[in-house]
Amino acid sequence: MEQRKQEILKAVVREFTVTALPVGSHALVSRHFLNLSSATVRNELSELADLGYLIQPHTSAGRIPTDRGYRYFVDFLMDLEPVPPHVASFIQTELNSAPGDLQALVERVATTVAAVTQNAAVASLPHGPQARIKHIDLVSLEPTEVLVILVVEGNLIRQQVITVSAPVQQAELSRLANKLNRDLLGKDRDDLAPRLKRLGRGLEAEVSAQLARTLELFERGTETLVLHDGVRNLLKQPEFAEASRLHQVLEVLEETRYLATLLQDLVGESDTQIVIGSENQATQLRSCTLVLTTYGPTRRIRGVLGVIGPTRMAYGQVVGRLQTVARRASERLGEAYA
Repeated sequence: MEQRKQEILKAVVREFTVTALPVGSHALVSRHFLNLSSATVRNELSELADLGYLIQPHTSAGRIPTDRGYRYFVDFLMDLEPVPPHVASFIQTELNSAPGDLQALVERVATTVAAVTQNAAVASLPHGPQARIKHIDLVSLEPTEVLVILVVEGNLIRQQVITVSAPVQQAELSRLANKLNRDLLGKDRDDLAPRLKRLGRGLEAEVSAQLARTLELFERGTETLVLHDGVRNLLKQPEFAEASRLHQVLEVLEETRYLATLLQDLVGESDTQIVIGSENQATQLRSCTLVLTTYGPTRRIRGVLGVIGPTRMAYGQVVGRLQTVARRASERLGEAYA
């Protein structure tokens, strides 16, 4: 794209982000291009519209960016906005004072992102490709029902009631839990596979099989909890004045397992990804932009942190603030995983 067209597209995006109103040539000339005539700017706007970067909602109206226009802006024209000191201080204070419990900490991360970006925020609990056992407890509920409590790296806890083939007392369960804690500390699902083959049948085999299934759920991420906050921020945006649009976003946010998988698929291996409007696979999010990044104590144990808002978003500001929260959250999570 020619430099002048780039500058005009960038100015249209900035103006529309602030005003939410179609941008006309007179506004651009008076605020951005004093050296150009209105006729010249109108011609450039018309050509940008022909190229698919802008649209004119009404004949007499100015232009607004299309999804393609936002994509070009994000890929080639966006300037990352420095995080103001008072915002950086707020992020630091919020995360420093967050509880040590992992779920509560991630909830604080989500509320902080929502506060500093003024959009909806989502955060998934970090998990790794190979979940490792930290501690096991076995509790007798009924003669043949056992509560299996598994703690994996990061103090993530999963509980499951299983039915065993023969009645069992708490004393026997406690002995088995002690044995499993000695043998399986730091082990993953791959380490359990040969053990299951050796055990054959019996209580230890039944409990070990449940541990393997639980570890598999962690690895697949299907049990990953997604916390969200800031939906009220969307109500302030004119794009969500229609209740149906907001309901579509809420549908996705409430389906936490689906959202966890969606976030993992979208972010892939990249540190930061921006998915704009029609690029979203989920039809309910076609009017939204998702800005996603990864965070966590290590490269192996990662969660997804993101912002959901209208396509008319202050992209440079949102990305800068999201990355700042992600860095500090990673540091705090490092303490939880220590």
